[in-house]
Amino acid sequence: MGGYEVRFNVYAASQAEADEAAQAIKEFIAAHAHAGRAVTAKKVAAAVRNWEGNPLVRARIISYFKS
Repeated sequence: MGGYEVRFNVYAASQAEADEAAQAIKEFIAAHAHAGRAVTAKKVAAAVRNWEGNPLVRARIISYFKS
């Protein structure tokens, strides 16, 4: 398994804000890797697809993004 670059667009007020989001994602992945957990593309894809199946998680995420 190797590392691959993932590129996508996010809404942001500036490039600096987008860069901050990218850095936070990189730090999230690195922290889990340091703890011995692999944040793989397959697991991220499954998590994103499955969030709607959990009403509590779904409601919290929607509430967070609305604020």
